[in-house]
Amino acid sequence: MRKSLAIFVFRLLLVCIPFLGQAQDPQLSQFYAAPLLISPAFAGISSTSKVNFNYRNQWPNLTSSYQFTSVTADLSIGKLNSGIGILATTDKQFANLKTTSLGLQYAYHVDLSPDQTLSLGMQGTYVNRGLDMSNLISGDQINNLLSSGSLGTSSDPLLSNSIMQRNYVDLSVGGLLNTKNYWIGFSAHHLNQPNRSMIASTEEILATKFSLQLGTKIILQENYYEADSYQNLNNEKSISPVIHYKQQGDFQQLDMGAYLTWSPMVFGLWYRGIPIAKSTVGNPNRESLVTLIGYKQDNFSIGYSYDLTLSQLGPSAGGAHEISIAYLFDFDFSLKKPFVKWKRNLACPKF
Repeated sequence: MRKSLAIFVFRLLLVCIPFLGQAQDPQLSQFYAAPLLISPAFAGISSTSKVNFNYRNQWPNLTSSYQFTSVTADLSIGKLNSGIGILATTDKQFANLKTTSLGLQYAYHVDLSPDQTLSLGMQGTYVNRGLDMSNLISGDQINNLLSSGSLGTSSDPLLSNSIMQRNYVDLSVGGLLNTKNYWIGFSAHHLNQPNRSMIASTEEILATKFSLQLGTKIILQENYYEADSYQNLNNEKSISPVIHYKQQGDFQQLDMGAYLTWSPMVFGLWYRGIPIAKSTVGNPNRESLVTLIGYKQDNFSIGYSYDLTLSQLGPSAGGAHEISIAYLFDFDFSLKKPFVKWKRNLACPKF
C-alpha cells in the first residue's frame, strides 16, 4: 500500500508541481489590447465603450502548453464621470488544470485639465480553479496492471471525486494618470491574498501582484477627427516607447519596447525579462522577444504577436502565439446618444 501511495503521490506531483510552482498570473504580450486585465482604472477612461477578445497559446510544441482566453468589455458613463468593466477569463494548463474567472470593475475619472485625466478603479473577481483527476493513474491501478494486466478502478480516496476545485473572491485596485502624450499607472491585484489550494488541509496563498505601467507617445503626425464625430481619419503616425513592470512574491518581470503606429498599421517590438538580474529556477532573467503586427480601421482592430523564447526552453518549445480583436461603440449609453467627439483619448497603444 505504501508503495502504491508513493507511486501515486509521485505522479500527482508531476502533474501539480508546474502549477504550484508558478504562482503568478497568466500574462499577455499584447497587454494594452486588454487594458482591463492590467488595471481597473482603465475602465471607461477613453470615453468610449468597447469589447476586447484575446487568445494566447504558449509553448504549443510541448505537451504542457498554456492557453489563455479573455473577453472584456467596458462602458463609459460620461454623465457620472465613471466607467464600468466586465472581465471573463479562462486559463488552461496541461489540459488538467483550469482556472475560470468573472470580474466586475468600477472606475471614477477626474479631469485635471482638458488633456489630463486621473482615474481610480477597483475590482472584485469570482474565481473557480479546478483540477481534472479523471485521467490520472493511481498507484493501486499500476499494481493491478502488473498483477492482472488491467488497470481496473482505483480505490484511492483522492480519486473519489473526478475534479478537485477551489472557489474564491479576489480584490484589486488601480490608478492611472492619462494625458495627451504620456501615461503612468499603478495597480495591485490579489489584495486579499486568497488561498487557491484545492486541498482543504493545505494553503497556496496567491501573493499580491504589483504593476507599474508607463509610456509616452511621440507624435509624428496628428490624428485628426471628422466633424461632429469621434471617428478619426486613420492617419496617425507615432512612436510609443513603453515600460510594464510586474512584481509578485519573488517573481519579477519587465516588458520594455516600442510601438510604431503608421495608420492603419501598428508594429511593435519589445523585450521581456530582467536583463541585470541573475537567473533562478522559475524566474529567468531572459524570457522572450516579442514582435507584433496590428491593423486598426475606424472602430475595429486586430493584432497578432509572437514570443520568441529566450529562456532555457528555447525556440523548440514553440514560443507563444497571441491574437487580439477589439471593437469600439460610438455611443454614450448614459446620455443615450452618440459621442460628439472623444472627450478623453487614451495615449497608450491599442495592442
